[in-house]
Amino acid sequence: MGAGLIATVLLPIAFLLFGLLKAGQTLPAILLLSGLWVLVFGLMMEGKQERLYYSGFGAMVALLSTYLFVPVQYTVGLVLVALVVLALIRALSRPGA
Repeated sequence: MGAGLIATVLLPIAFLLFGLLKAGQTLPAILLLSGLWVLVFGLMMEGKQERLYYSGFGAMVALLSTYLFVPVQYTVGLVLVALVVLALIRALSRPGA
């Protein structure tokens, strides 16, 4: 996972230096790519116990990148909804629930 996260940070910085991204777009790009990487890592490579944790955390980090496109209160709302959905999924997926 570490090499992928390093790449998700360095790639937007390289795009910034090449002029493909503006300074204000670099942080959302880092958040989006990092969140998507953690989400994919959690779904594809992690064991069953950690799958929900990694994929949920990746989804929340990716949602944080939306502050560039939507108002900040909507971004906070999306993250809170994601937390509630993850808590519900976790509660319903417990053995014996």
